[in-house]
Amino acid sequence: MAPNVANSTTSSVDADVVSVVNPSSPLYLLSSDSSGTIFVTTPFNGTGYGSWHRGMLLRLSCKNKLGMINGSIPKPFATDPHFQACIRCNDMVVARILNSLDKEIRKIVMYTESVEILWKEVECRFGQASGTKIFQIRKELSSISQGSSSVASYFKRIKKFWDQLSFSITYPDCTYGCKDGFLKLEEEQRVH
Repeated sequence: MAPNVANSTTSSVDADVVSVVNPSSPLYLLSSDSSGTIFVTTPFNGTGYGSWHRGMLLRLSCKNKLGMINGSIPKPFATDPHFQACIRCNDMVVARILNSLDKEIRKIVMYTESVEILWKEVECRFGQASGTKIFQIRKELSSISQGSSSVASYFKRIKKFWDQLSFSITYPDCTYGCKDGFLKLEEEQRVH
């Protein structure tokens, strides 16, 4: 299935077909969509995956590029007039993700050509919560005290760990209202 197209025109330049991509299409690139644009202020260095992941999803969603990482935008055949637009869009998102990674992590995934594969690779390496990681977060949470800090500052520190914990723990798929039970359990753990 081809992405939205406003119209297509033929050009004799190198006998290529030049297509005009509809601005609502995920393959549409604005002049501000340069590969050098930084999506995150601090490159991901292996810690804080949850916040990096969330930030990247938000930015990709704002740019209408989530389909590039989740595979919902199929790569067109080389003969499709949108093939080059898809390649450019893929390369732009790959470059943005690479720019958001610490240089050591970037070296590991630098030669991954598909943005979908790149996203899955980073997710597989850093997105899987281990028991050790969950234990560490809970240990950090248990040692936090307000001390002389303001309530807002204290809550901000706790909230950071709660969010990391929520991202790290996966609950089984629910049927018949068990999700409410998991949410109640999570809330009780926050109180403790």
